[in-house]
Amino acid sequence: MGIRSDVAIALKNNVLEGLSAESKKTLDEWFGQTSSVTEEGVLFYEEGVKWYNECYDDLRAFYKDIESNFDEEDYLIVAGCHDYPESSSGDSGGWYENPWEVYKSWSVSVEWATDTADELDNRKATG
Repeated sequence: MGIRSDVAIALKNNVLEGLSAESKKTLDEWFGQTSSVTEEGVLFYEEGVKWYNECYDDLRAFYKDIESNFDEEDYLIVAGCHDYPESSSGDSGGWYENPWEVYKSWSVSVEWATDTADELDNRKATG
């Protein structure tokens, strides 16, 4: 149980190189490997993780390291949380013009299989 989020972290090369060993270990443990690498930097992306950045010690230390030691224009952390757009909890940085065009958006949809809809229509008609 718990709330799961999709998380993207875009880092310019200077940030990745300058992170503490502890922060690099945190990235490795949460993401395993980079999702994409360009000349400008790296992207880490994971779906459905319990990204409790205010609760887990390793995530708190990671945020402290990145926010204290680097210019916010050199990184972007986006966490798709359950209460977006009211909350931007977990978001940090300002590298909005990153090569992956990472940004946060939301939508709502209701979907069902066509054959299931036909069954519902048939039930109504017969009974």
